Amino acid sequence: MNPRLAIVIVNFNARDWLQGCLCSIYEQDIVEDLEVVVVDSASTDDSVKMVRREYPLCTLIASKENLGFGRGNNMGAAQCEAPMLLFLNPDTEVTTGALTELLSFMEHNPQYGAAGGKIYDGDGELERSAGTWPTIVSLILDRLLVLWPQGRERLEHLSHHYWNYDELREVEWVTGAYLWIRRDLFDRIEGFDRAILMYYEDVDLCYRLRQTGSQVCFFPGASIIHYRNKAPIEDKHRKRLMRQGLHQFALNHYTWGYHGMTRLLTYFSHRFYFF
Repeated sequence: MNPRLAIVIVNFNARDWLQGCLCSIYEQDIVEDLEVVVVDSASTDDSVKMVRREYPLCTLIASKENLGFGRGNNMGAAQCEAPMLLFLNPDTEVTTGALTELLSFMEHNPQYGAAGGKIYDGDGELERSAGTWPTIVSLILDRLLVLWPQGRERLEHLSHHYWNYDELREVEWVTGAYLWIRRDLFDRIEGFDRAILMYYEDVDLCYRLRQTGSQVCFFPGASIIHYRNKAPIEDKHRKRLMRQGLHQFALNHYTWGYHGMTRLLTYFSHRFYFF
């Protein structure tokens, strides 16, 4: 039987979380329709041995260098045949029936080239996982609405991260922690930007996907648990990577004439770390 869905997981020193993630995948009711690829980015915590020992049906790519999120996912996707791709973080667990639910939705709604489902953190709180493009207005509003909840219903559609996750809606981007995309479109836009190591490569991918005329949607179901930031990366370095990713996104897609102030802000935040 030909696989319907390929799941690609890029791992770096997150063995125990990866083990839980794979366990949740192989307990799904459509496991026979899946192909699972783990790309390990030079882990030193026995992640590779664990996958080989406990999940022999999983395709394992053991890189000798840290490829980063985008390059690793590109490498994993190249090993897959299924018409639908799901990029999933290793520090996640898929709830029962989630893959069936969202795969069925995508197969019956070809207008959507990419999608994401509901994400809860380890404390059961809803994770903000979709939104609009990063601009000065959307980024400032994003932070303002954290402190001013009364304005969320009226202004959240302008915020970089949305607040309402109870309805099916077209969005501009969904998080790469749980990102579904059609294989033919992923190939057409040549995958993730290799120049972005981590962060904003998902926003960049969705931007280029929407330029093809395809839509991105948030699906208010098919939930996963995301334990967040379990790879051993220092918080200061993580924030630096976020600034770099945002700066690269602005370089890729914003002109001085249309989004010049945003490009300027991302440049200074990248160079001088004041954002």
